[in-house]
Amino acid sequence: MKIRFSRPILQDAVSNAMYSVSTKNTITAVEGILISCEDDKVVLTSYDLEKGMTIKIDAEIIEPGACIINAQSLNSIIKLMPAGMVELEVNEYYRAKLISGSSEFELNGMDAKEFPTLPDIDNTSGFNIKQGDLKNMISQTLFAVAQNDARPTFNGAYFKLKGNHITTVGCDSFRLAIREKVCEMENISDSELDISFIVPGRTLSEVMKLLSEPDEFVFISINRKQVIFRFDKRDTVFFSRLIEGDYIDYERIIPQNSSIFVDIDTEIFEGALNRASLVTDDSAGKNKSLARCHFHDNRLEITSVSINGKVRDEIPTSQNGSEIEIGFNCRYLTEALKASQCEKLRLSLSSPFISMVIEPLEADENDKFTFLVLPCKMK
Repeated sequence: MKIRFSRPILQDAVSNAMYSVSTKNTITAVEGILISCEDDKVVLTSYDLEKGMTIKIDAEIIEPGACIINAQSLNSIIKLMPAGMVELEVNEYYRAKLISGSSEFELNGMDAKEFPTLPDIDNTSGFNIKQGDLKNMISQTLFAVAQNDARPTFNGAYFKLKGNHITTVGCDSFRLAIREKVCEMENISDSELDISFIVPGRTLSEVMKLLSEPDEFVFISINRKQVIFRFDKRDTVFFSRLIEGDYIDYERIIPQNSSIFVDIDTEIFEGALNRASLVTDDSAGKNKSLARCHFHDNRLEITSVSINGKVRDEIPTSQNGSEIEIGFNCRYLTEALKASQCEKLRLSLSSPFISMVIEPLEADENDKFTFLVLPCKMK
Protein backbone atom coordinates (compact mmCIF):
# COMPACT_ATOMS: atom_id res chain seq x y z
CA MET A 1 0.00 0.00 0.00
CA LYS A 2 1.23 3.46 -0.89
CA ILE A 3 -0.82 6.64 -0.41
CA ARG A 4 -0.03 10.35 -0.48
CA PHE A 5 -2.10 12.68 1.74
CA SER A 6 -2.44 16.39 2.35
CA ARG A 7 -1.18 16.75 5.93
CA PRO A 8 -4.02 19.02 7.22
CA ILE A 9 -6.70 16.68 5.80
CA LEU A 10 -5.02 13.60 7.27
CA GLN A 11 -4.44 15.28 10.64
CA ASP A 12 -8.09 16.37 10.90
CA ALA A 13 -9.32 12.85 10.02
CA VAL A 14 -6.98 11.10 12.46
CA SER A 15 -7.92 13.53 15.27
CA ASN A 16 -11.61 12.77 14.73
CA ALA A 17 -11.03 9.03 14.48
CA MET A 18 -9.39 9.15 17.92
CA TYR A 19 -12.86 9.71 19.45
CA SER A 20 -13.64 6.01 19.11
CA VAL A 21 -10.23 4.44 19.66
CA SER A 22 -9.96 2.11 22.64
CA THR A 23 -7.18 2.63 25.18
CA LYS A 24 -8.21 -0.11 27.62
CA ASN A 25 -8.82 -3.28 25.66
CA THR A 26 -7.07 -6.63 25.38
CA ILE A 27 -7.64 -6.61 21.61
CA THR A 28 -4.64 -4.77 20.14
CA ALA A 29 -6.41 -4.02 16.86
CA VAL A 30 -8.99 -1.69 18.46
CA GLU A 31 -6.15 0.52 19.70
CA GLY A 32 -5.44 1.30 16.08
CA ILE A 33 -6.97 2.99 13.05
CA LEU A 34 -7.74 0.89 10.01
CA ILE A 35 -6.58 2.68 6.85
CA SER A 36 -8.00 1.22 3.63
CA CYS A 37 -8.78 2.25 0.07
CA GLU A 38 -12.28 2.42 -1.37
CA ASP A 39 -12.63 3.51 -5.01
CA ASP A 40 -10.82 6.86 -5.18
CA LYS A 41 -11.09 7.57 -1.44
CA VAL A 42 -9.10 6.53 1.61
CA VAL A 43 -11.19 5.31 4.56
CA LEU A 44 -10.09 5.68 8.18
CA THR A 45 -11.99 3.42 10.59
CA SER A 46 -11.84 3.28 14.38
CA TYR A 47 -13.98 1.08 16.63
CA ASP A 48 -13.75 0.39 20.37
CA LEU A 49 -16.51 -2.29 20.33
CA GLU A 50 -19.03 0.22 21.73
CA LYS A 51 -18.75 3.13 19.33
CA GLY A 52 -16.98 3.64 16.03
CA MET A 53 -16.31 5.98 13.15
CA THR A 54 -15.58 5.85 9.43
CA ILE A 55 -14.09 8.88 7.66
CA LYS A 56 -13.52 9.11 3.91
CA ILE A 57 -10.90 11.56 2.68
CA ASP A 58 -9.32 12.51 -0.64
CA ALA A 59 -5.81 11.23 -1.25
CA GLU A 60 -3.54 10.09 -4.06
CA ILE A 61 -3.71 6.30 -4.07
CA ILE A 62 -0.51 5.06 -5.69
CA GLU A 63 -0.93 1.45 -4.58
CA PRO A 64 -4.15 0.28 -2.86
CA GLY A 65 -4.20 -1.83 0.28
CA ALA A 66 -5.18 -1.84 3.95
CA CYS A 67 -3.37 -1.77 7.28
CA ILE A 68 -4.00 -1.11 11.00
CA ILE A 69 -1.71 1.50 12.60
CA ASN A 70 -1.60 2.35 16.30
CA ALA A 71 -3.79 5.44 16.71
CA GLN A 72 -1.86 7.23 19.45
CA SER A 73 1.45 6.90 17.61
CA LEU A 74 -0.06 7.94 14.27
CA ASN A 75 -1.78 10.97 15.77
CA SER A 76 1.38 12.16 17.55
CA ILE A 77 3.52 11.76 14.43
CA ILE A 78 1.10 13.55 12.08
CA LYS A 79 0.79 16.51 14.47
CA LEU A 80 4.56 17.06 14.53
CA MET A 81 5.34 16.42 10.88
CA PRO A 82 6.38 19.40 8.74
CA ALA A 83 3.82 21.07 6.48
CA GLY A 84 3.25 19.58 3.04
CA MET A 85 2.33 16.14 1.75
CA VAL A 86 2.54 13.00 3.85
CA GLU A 87 3.32 9.70 2.20
CA LEU A 88 2.30 6.41 3.80
CA GLU A 89 3.88 3.21 2.54
CA VAL A 90 3.21 -0.24 3.99
CA ASN A 91 5.20 -3.32 2.95
CA GLU A 92 4.11 -6.96 2.90
CA TYR A 93 5.19 -7.38 6.54
CA TYR A 94 2.92 -4.49 7.63
CA ARG A 95 5.83 -2.21 8.38
CA ALA A 96 4.46 1.30 7.87
CA LYS A 97 6.69 4.17 6.75
CA LEU A 98 5.53 7.80 7.05
CA ILE A 99 7.46 10.42 5.08
CA SER A 100 7.01 14.20 4.98
CA GLY A 101 9.81 16.38 3.62
CA SER A 102 13.03 15.17 5.25
CA SER A 103 11.18 13.53 8.18
CA GLU A 104 10.70 9.78 8.12
CA PHE A 105 9.06 7.48 10.68
CA GLU A 106 8.59 3.72 10.74
CA LEU A 107 5.90 1.90 12.72
CA ASN A 108 4.78 -1.68 13.11
CA GLY A 109 1.32 -2.12 11.63
CA MET A 110 -1.15 -5.01 11.63
CA ASP A 111 -3.05 -7.02 9.08
CA ALA A 112 -6.42 -5.39 8.30
CA LYS A 113 -8.06 -8.80 8.85
CA GLU A 114 -7.36 -8.42 12.59
CA PHE A 115 -9.77 -5.46 12.83
CA PRO A 116 -13.13 -6.36 14.44
CA THR A 117 -16.18 -6.65 12.20
CA LEU A 118 -18.28 -3.49 12.23
CA PRO A 119 -22.02 -3.64 12.97
CA ASP A 120 -24.52 -2.98 10.18
CA ILE A 121 -24.62 0.81 9.73
CA ASP A 122 -26.26 0.99 6.29
CA ASN A 123 -29.72 1.97 7.54
CA THR A 124 -31.19 4.52 5.09
CA SER A 125 -34.30 5.54 7.08
CA GLY A 126 -34.16 8.16 9.81
CA PHE A 127 -34.25 11.93 10.08
CA ASN A 128 -32.18 15.05 9.44
CA ILE A 129 -31.76 17.62 12.19
CA LYS A 130 -29.67 20.78 12.37
CA GLN A 131 -26.40 20.26 14.21
CA GLY A 132 -26.95 23.39 16.30
CA ASP A 133 -30.32 22.14 17.59
CA LEU A 134 -28.96 18.70 18.44
CA LYS A 135 -25.87 20.11 20.15
CA ASN A 136 -28.00 22.43 22.27
CA MET A 137 -30.31 19.61 23.36
CA ILE A 138 -27.41 17.31 24.25
CA SER A 139 -25.51 20.01 26.18
CA GLN A 140 -28.56 20.79 28.30
CA THR A 141 -29.05 17.17 29.41
CA LEU A 142 -25.59 15.56 29.32
CA PHE A 143 -24.52 17.16 32.62
CA ALA A 144 -27.19 15.10 34.42
CA VAL A 145 -26.26 11.74 32.83
CA ALA A 146 -24.60 9.31 35.26
CA GLN A 147 -21.03 8.13 34.65
CA ASN A 148 -20.89 4.60 36.07
CA ASP A 149 -24.27 3.88 37.62
CA ALA A 150 -25.25 0.29 38.38
CA ARG A 151 -28.47 0.97 36.44
CA PRO A 152 -27.38 0.96 32.77
CA THR A 153 -30.15 3.29 31.55
CA PHE A 154 -28.90 6.07 33.86
CA ASN A 155 -25.58 6.05 31.98
CA GLY A 156 -27.27 7.39 28.86
CA ALA A 157 -29.57 10.15 27.65
CA TYR A 158 -33.12 9.23 26.70
CA PHE A 159 -34.42 10.52 23.36
CA LYS A 160 -38.11 10.60 22.48
CA LEU A 161 -39.31 11.79 19.06
CA LYS A 162 -42.92 12.44 18.11
CA GLY A 163 -43.18 14.15 14.74
CA ASN A 164 -40.83 17.13 14.90
CA HIS A 165 -41.04 17.38 18.71
CA ILE A 166 -37.92 16.04 20.45
CA THR A 167 -37.44 15.38 24.16
CA THR A 168 -34.06 14.50 25.68
CA VAL A 169 -33.65 13.43 29.32
CA GLY A 170 -30.68 12.84 31.60
CA CYS A 171 -30.80 11.59 35.20
CA ASP A 172 -28.19 10.45 37.75
CA SER A 173 -30.40 10.13 40.87
CA PHE A 174 -29.28 13.55 42.15
CA ARG A 175 -30.27 15.60 39.10
CA LEU A 176 -32.84 15.40 36.33
CA ALA A 177 -32.66 17.36 33.09
CA ILE A 178 -35.49 17.46 30.55
CA ARG A 179 -35.09 19.36 27.28
CA GLU A 180 -37.99 19.75 24.83
CA LYS A 181 -37.94 21.43 21.45
CA VAL A 182 -39.89 21.58 18.20
CA CYS A 183 -37.10 21.34 15.63
CA GLU A 184 -36.68 21.91 11.93
CA MET A 185 -36.38 18.32 10.73
CA GLU A 186 -36.63 16.20 7.60
CA ASN A 187 -38.14 12.76 8.05
CA ILE A 188 -36.54 10.10 5.79
CA SER A 189 -38.99 7.40 6.81
CA ASP A 190 -42.21 5.98 5.40
CA SER A 191 -44.24 6.86 8.51
CA GLU A 192 -44.37 9.68 11.05
CA LEU A 193 -41.54 9.65 13.57
CA ASP A 194 -42.58 8.04 16.83
CA ILE A 195 -39.50 6.47 18.41
CA SER A 196 -37.49 6.46 21.65
CA PHE A 197 -33.98 5.25 22.44
CA ILE A 198 -31.14 5.67 24.98
CA VAL A 199 -27.68 6.79 23.82
CA PRO A 200 -24.64 6.27 26.12
CA GLY A 201 -23.33 9.46 27.69
CA ARG A 202 -19.78 8.72 26.52
CA THR A 203 -21.06 8.55 22.95
CA LEU A 204 -22.82 11.90 23.23
CA SER A 205 -19.65 13.53 24.59
CA GLU A 206 -17.88 12.56 21.36
CA VAL A 207 -20.84 13.50 19.14
CA MET A 208 -20.76 16.99 20.68
CA LYS A 209 -17.23 17.48 19.29
CA LEU A 210 -18.42 16.61 15.78
CA LEU A 211 -21.40 19.01 15.83
CA SER A 212 -19.30 21.97 14.72
CA GLU A 213 -21.49 23.44 11.95
CA PRO A 214 -24.75 24.71 13.54
CA ASP A 215 -26.66 25.34 10.28
CA GLU A 216 -25.67 22.06 8.61
CA PHE A 217 -27.80 18.94 9.01
CA VAL A 218 -26.77 15.62 10.54
CA PHE A 219 -28.64 12.47 9.50
CA ILE A 220 -29.57 10.15 12.38
CA SER A 221 -30.81 6.61 11.89
CA ILE A 222 -31.69 3.91 14.39
CA ASN A 223 -31.59 0.16 13.98
CA ARG A 224 -32.19 -2.53 16.55
CA LYS A 225 -29.00 -1.97 18.53
CA GLN A 226 -27.20 1.01 16.96
CA VAL A 227 -27.58 4.76 16.50
CA ILE A 228 -25.81 6.18 13.44
CA PHE A 229 -24.86 9.83 12.87
CA ARG A 230 -23.99 10.75 9.25
CA PHE A 231 -22.17 13.95 8.38
CA ASP A 232 -22.47 13.97 4.59
CA LYS A 233 -20.52 17.18 4.04
CA ARG A 234 -17.49 15.67 5.80
CA ASP A 235 -18.09 12.11 4.56
CA THR A 236 -18.07 10.93 8.19
CA VAL A 237 -20.18 8.30 9.94
CA PHE A 238 -20.19 7.96 13.73
CA PHE A 239 -22.08 5.05 15.27
CA SER A 240 -22.67 3.61 18.72
CA ARG A 241 -24.53 0.85 20.45
CA LEU A 242 -27.73 1.83 22.21
CA ILE A 243 -28.48 1.13 25.87
CA GLU A 244 -31.23 -1.44 26.21
CA GLY A 245 -33.94 -1.19 28.84
CA ASP A 246 -36.86 0.99 29.91
CA TYR A 247 -36.10 4.54 31.03
CA ILE A 248 -37.55 5.87 34.28
CA ASP A 249 -40.97 7.54 34.32
CA TYR A 250 -39.31 10.95 34.67
CA GLU A 251 -42.53 12.98 34.53
CA ARG A 252 -43.75 11.28 37.70
CA ILE A 253 -40.87 12.61 39.83
CA ILE A 254 -41.34 16.29 38.93
CA PRO A 255 -42.82 18.08 42.00
CA GLN A 256 -46.30 19.39 41.21
CA ASN A 257 -47.23 21.24 44.42
CA SER A 258 -44.56 23.92 44.73
CA SER A 259 -45.57 26.87 46.91
CA ILE A 260 -42.42 29.03 46.75
CA PHE A 261 -41.33 30.70 43.51
CA VAL A 262 -38.11 32.65 43.10
CA ASP A 263 -37.06 34.63 40.03
CA ILE A 264 -33.29 35.06 39.84
CA ASP A 265 -30.53 36.28 37.55
CA THR A 266 -28.58 33.24 36.32
CA GLU A 267 -25.18 34.92 36.07
CA ILE A 268 -25.40 36.48 39.54
CA PHE A 269 -26.56 33.19 41.08
CA GLU A 270 -23.80 31.23 39.36
CA GLY A 271 -21.19 33.76 40.48
CA ALA A 272 -22.27 33.42 44.11
CA LEU A 273 -22.11 29.61 43.90
CA ASN A 274 -18.65 29.77 42.31
CA ARG A 275 -17.48 31.83 45.26
CA ALA A 276 -19.06 29.36 47.67
CA SER A 277 -17.30 26.48 45.89
CA LEU A 278 -13.95 27.92 47.00
CA VAL A 279 -14.87 26.81 50.51
CA THR A 280 -17.01 23.71 49.93
CA ASP A 281 -15.10 20.48 50.21
CA ASP A 282 -16.32 17.61 48.00
CA SER A 283 -13.77 15.22 49.47
CA ALA A 284 -15.28 15.70 52.91
CA GLY A 285 -18.57 14.10 51.88
CA LYS A 286 -21.92 15.44 50.74
CA ASN A 287 -23.01 16.82 54.14
CA LYS A 288 -19.88 18.94 54.47
CA SER A 289 -19.73 20.14 50.86
CA LEU A 290 -23.16 21.69 50.59
CA ALA A 291 -24.08 25.29 49.91
CA ARG A 292 -26.83 26.40 52.32
CA CYS A 293 -29.39 28.59 50.51
CA HIS A 294 -31.73 30.78 52.56
CA PHE A 295 -34.47 32.39 50.45
CA HIS A 296 -36.19 35.25 52.31
CA ASP A 297 -37.27 38.89 51.87
CA ASN A 298 -36.43 38.93 48.14
CA ARG A 299 -32.88 37.88 48.90
CA LEU A 300 -30.86 34.69 48.64
CA GLU A 301 -28.27 34.20 51.36
CA ILE A 302 -25.69 31.53 50.50
CA THR A 303 -23.44 30.20 53.26
CA SER A 304 -21.02 27.32 53.48
CA VAL A 305 -18.74 26.04 56.20
CA SER A 306 -16.07 23.36 55.80
CA ILE A 307 -12.62 22.50 57.06
CA ASN A 308 -11.33 24.92 54.39
CA GLY A 309 -13.12 27.93 55.84
CA LYS A 310 -16.41 29.79 55.75
CA VAL A 311 -18.23 31.91 53.18
CA ARG A 312 -21.36 34.07 53.17
CA ASP A 313 -22.86 35.79 50.13
CA GLU A 314 -26.13 37.58 49.42
CA ILE A 315 -27.86 38.29 46.09
CA PRO A 316 -31.19 39.89 45.15
CA THR A 317 -34.23 37.85 44.03
CA SER A 318 -37.92 38.27 43.40
CA GLN A 319 -39.78 35.83 45.65
CA ASN A 320 -43.39 34.74 45.99
CA GLY A 321 -44.09 32.52 49.00
CA SER A 322 -42.70 31.88 52.46
CA GLU A 323 -39.02 31.79 53.35
CA ILE A 324 -37.11 28.53 53.06
CA GLU A 325 -33.62 27.24 53.90
CA ILE A 326 -32.34 24.39 51.75
CA GLY A 327 -28.93 22.83 51.05
CA PHE A 328 -27.43 21.68 47.74
CA ASN A 329 -24.27 20.07 46.49
CA CYS A 330 -22.57 23.16 45.09
CA ARG A 331 -21.23 21.46 41.96
CA TYR A 332 -24.55 19.87 41.05
CA LEU A 333 -26.34 23.19 41.27
CA THR A 334 -23.62 25.10 39.41
CA GLU A 335 -23.63 22.63 36.51
CA ALA A 336 -27.40 22.98 36.17
CA LEU A 337 -27.10 26.77 36.01
CA LYS A 338 -24.37 26.58 33.36
CA ALA A 339 -26.49 24.26 31.26
CA SER A 340 -29.53 26.55 31.44
CA GLN A 341 -28.05 29.01 28.90
CA CYS A 342 -30.60 31.72 29.74
CA GLU A 343 -30.45 35.05 31.60
CA LYS A 344 -33.33 34.63 34.06
CA LEU A 345 -34.54 31.55 35.90
CA ARG A 346 -37.59 30.59 37.93
CA LEU A 347 -36.90 28.35 40.92
CA SER A 348 -39.83 26.38 42.34
CA LEU A 349 -39.59 24.93 45.86
CA SER A 350 -41.87 23.36 48.43
CA SER A 351 -39.70 21.99 51.27
CA PRO A 352 -36.03 21.44 52.22
CA PHE A 353 -36.43 17.73 51.39
CA ILE A 354 -37.99 17.93 47.90
CA SER A 355 -36.10 18.67 44.68
CA MET A 356 -35.92 22.25 43.45
CA VAL A 357 -37.29 22.80 39.95
CA ILE A 358 -35.29 25.12 37.66
CA GLU A 359 -37.01 26.52 34.55
CA PRO A 360 -36.57 29.53 32.25
CA LEU A 361 -38.43 32.58 33.54
CA GLU A 362 -39.97 33.16 30.12
CA ALA A 363 -41.25 29.71 29.17
CA ASP A 364 -41.90 28.67 25.57
CA GLU A 365 -43.90 25.47 25.06
CA ASN A 366 -41.97 24.73 21.86
CA ASP A 367 -38.51 25.32 23.32
CA LYS A 368 -38.03 24.71 27.04
CA PHE A 369 -36.09 22.86 29.72
CA THR A 370 -36.86 21.58 33.20
CA PHE A 371 -34.04 20.79 35.65
CA LEU A 372 -34.38 19.15 39.06
CA VAL A 373 -31.66 19.22 41.71
CA LEU A 374 -32.04 17.04 44.81
CA PRO A 375 -31.27 18.86 48.09
CA CYS A 376 -28.79 17.64 50.67
CA LYS A 377 -29.70 16.89 54.25
CA MET A 378 -28.60 19.77 56.48
CA LYS A 379 -27.43 19.43 60.05
